[in-house]
Amino acid sequence: MKKKVLDKGEAEEISEINVVPLADISLVLLIVLMIITPMVMQSMIKVFASRSAVAAPADQKKDLLKEKPLFLDIREDGYFLNTNKMSSDEDLFMGLRGELSRKTDRSVIVTVGKNVLHGTVVRALDVAKQAGADKLSLLKRVAAKT
Repeated sequence: MKKKVLDKGEAEEISEINVVPLADISLVLLIVLMIITPMVMQSMIKVFASRSAVAAPADQKKDLLKEKPLFLDIREDGYFLNTNKMSSDEDLFMGLRGELSRKTDRSVIVTVGKNVLHGTVVRALDVAKQAGADKLSLLKRVAAKT
């Protein structure tokens, strides 16, 4: 290998791409993604698809059909639990706790009105889980025909 002399201006230009910084950046990004991914997966809301009616035994089906489902309607002006208006989170918690304590099927069907903030929905779902709901089902609201 020829020794380059800088004094006389005989140095050659380097025409190769330096790959080391690219590899360093790629490894740092990989490590950051590996650290963040489990945190993101834990904070996600888990939504389960509905199962077919064949999954439950016949005895359980009869018991479930006797009970009316528990509906939680979230609107801009408050919460409605089976048409009973709940004005605050505490009222919702107490109402849900009372209703769920009387039921064998501890699932809650949730519908959300238009222009309701995402944080309000998440807070209501959290209150429902704390009140003892086993399953939460989000249902799309159907517009009333006039």
